[in-house]
Amino acid sequence: MDYIVPDNFYKFKSDWYQNIDFDYESELLLDVLNQASKENDIQSYIKENEKWFIPASIFEDYDLGHHEACIIPEQRLGAEYRADYMLLGRNSIGHHIVLIEFENVNVDYKVRTSNMESESVRKGIVQIKDWKRWMDDNRKYFMESCGLTNISGNIPIWGIHYCLVVSRRDRMDNTANQMRGQTQYETPALHIVTYDRLVDNVKKLSNGF
Repeated sequence: MDYIVPDNFYKFKSDWYQNIDFDYESELLLDVLNQASKENDIQSYIKENEKWFIPASIFEDYDLGHHEACIIPEQRLGAEYRADYMLLGRNSIGHHIVLIEFENVNVDYKVRTSNMESESVRKGIVQIKDWKRWMDDNRKYFMESCGLTNISGNIPIWGIHYCLVVSRRDRMDNTANQMRGQTQYETPALHIVTYDRLVDNVKKLSNGF
């Protein structure tokens, strides 16, 4: 019997999004990004319009979600932390989780006067490292609190991923890209993308999650 996703998860089904014009939605998102002054501008746009497919488009960056694709906003990690979004996906290997942190939009990735991440980037990386430490110590509790106990054995330790969304492509240079690559190398479970990647991914959703 297939695992039944808890009610607090929004489950994507093909007949729910097949009539959405994702090219148009990507253009709308780009306009919002260009006008955004802070992270909450994007969060409000997503939540007030229930455009859950925007954060869920991050599935496109992972080899999962082919058999099942679900999202839950504001997933708590105990009493200490809260992820902006949690994705639950399933492929032929099993279930996977992606915990997502949104940071500021139109900010530089690195400080212009030195090879150091900007405040928003540093904040996001530290936040996710805190999540990972918490998850390593509280995995069983987390699965129980999410209602995922029945599939917890089907989620390997490497099946929990973390994604930071921050900055814009035109605010990154070669050094910034190298810094991002080094951070991801040092923290294998961490994936860092700009908000422009969301625009690209939304365009791809015509083929489904």
